[in-house]
Amino acid sequence: MSDTNETLIRRLQAFRHGLTKILQWIVISLMLLLVIDVLWGVVSRYAFGQQAKWSEELARLLLVWVSLFGASVAFAMKAHLGLDYFAEKLHPDARKWNRVLSGLICLVFAVLIFLVGGGELVRQTYASGQTMVALPIDKWWGYAALPVSGCFMVVFLVEHLIEIWVTPVELKNGEGVR
Repeated sequence: MSDTNETLIRRLQAFRHGLTKILQWIVISLMLLLVIDVLWGVVSRYAFGQQAKWSEELARLLLVWVSLFGASVAFAMKAHLGLDYFAEKLHPDARKWNRVLSGLICLVFAVLIFLVGGGELVRQTYASGQTMVALPIDKWWGYAALPVSGCFMVVFLVEHLIEIWVTPVELKNGEGVR
């Protein structure tokens, strides 16, 4: 691999690592808020006889953001679900093309569903002026997690595809020999 490609990969990995750390802390913070909110809902229900009206709606909102940001972190760490048993049986060249194809499929899905679809959902909800029932915030905040996490997923997928593309195919012992 050329020095230019190695430098590019190192920079991309450093960028991904930094962005992943930031996202991890955001997920941890949101999860902490979620735990506190749910605990408050339980305590208020049993200690005061009535659950705080806003706690369930806030828990639902936080769960959406935690889930989608957590999925973005999984993309960054390449920890998302995948079946690689059959892919590992492929010839190294075919394995590389399989990784490129699966990355492109994920990229198209993230762009269409998260960015385009999520963005349209946010736009329509924002235009409708809907607010949450128990919280004094607009409803589009709940849907905004889709395009925001979609942006992170797209960035991580593009970085991953560049890394696959510039990394040469390596043969393991006996692979490629007929």
